[in-house]
Amino acid sequence: MSGKRHIFLLICLLPTLFLNAQEVKKHDISADFMAQGVAGYNHTYRWYGGTDLKGVLHVDNTDVTLNLEGLSVQTYAMGLSVSPSFQVCKTGFVFAEGTLSSRIFEKYKIFEFVYAGSVGYKMRHFSAQVGLFSRTIDDLNRDWHSTDSPVTEPFNLLYKVKVSIMGFDHPWDIYLVGGNFNDYEYERMWEPIFALGGRWDYKSRWSALAEVTMQSAGLFHGTVKFYEMTVRAGVMFKLK
Repeated sequence: MSGKRHIFLLICLLPTLFLNAQEVKKHDISADFMAQGVAGYNHTYRWYGGTDLKGVLHVDNTDVTLNLEGLSVQTYAMGLSVSPSFQVCKTGFVFAEGTLSSRIFEKYKIFEFVYAGSVGYKMRHFSAQVGLFSRTIDDLNRDWHSTDSPVTEPFNLLYKVKVSIMGFDHPWDIYLVGGNFNDYEYERMWEPIFALGGRWDYKSRWSALAEVTMQSAGLFHGTVKFYEMTVRAGVMFKLK
């Protein structure tokens, strides 16, 4: 009788054990969605506008990001990046980032394809990363039987430093960025992109975003003596 009682108790406990195991294996999943309007100016295009869209999926300590941008200068950009992070001390994280990115210049019938890899360190008020990227530039109308080869830049240094005034996790923040890449474009190391931005979490799931970017004007590192200014502003919604 005692053996049957033990079997009965085991059968009763199995669902509890299974549910506890599921709780242990449950992943922390959330997502953010961002939409921004874009206004820019340079000496070539004068004023132009467009839209940026971004989605970020957070799974435990890994972020998967998809970026899309369309500008009235017939320029389209898209990018996909994966960035795992690891806490190494109470106040700091080490992270890695791998990115595939492409821009299409419809007006000139050319496109670029970039793949990049970097590592970095992030604290509450500061983050820095460094790595390499490779770029291929080609003709949109290329004949597959053509003997011409695309232009390839096998190794370029990439870097970015970001300073937060209030802290990246603060309900509102102002930040400064200096580097040679952002979500949509990559430049050579001596052609930095500077940005001043802000974020305001005005509701539990809604944030207002704005950023002003200044960089050397030109196409595919063809730097000229004037600068290009871009303003982005929009909202972000947190799914969880």
